[in-house]
Amino acid sequence: MDKRAQMKCALRKATEQGHSDGLEQGRAEGRAEGRAEGRAEGRAEGRAEGRAEGRAKIIEMVRNFKKAGSDIELISQCTGLSVEEINAL
Repeated sequence: MDKRAQMKCALRKATEQGHSDGLEQGRAEGRAEGRAEGRAEGRAEGRAEGRAEGRAKIIEMVRNFKKAGSDIELISQCTGLSVEEINAL
């Protein structure tokens, strides 16, 4: 017998013996666990994406301040980047 036939047979036997509630409970728990894992992964990806976008905006802002001739020390204080990081841009 292949796996599918074995699962159908086991399900039929469990249902006949009144164990279908346990099966449904297991499915519900599995779905809830899957949703929780999916949400956690989505949040982590969203945070990483947001940080990357924020970093890109800061870099763009620093470049614009440098083009405008702003003081590097002032840029450093306002952005939180080191003078070395600013000079590298």
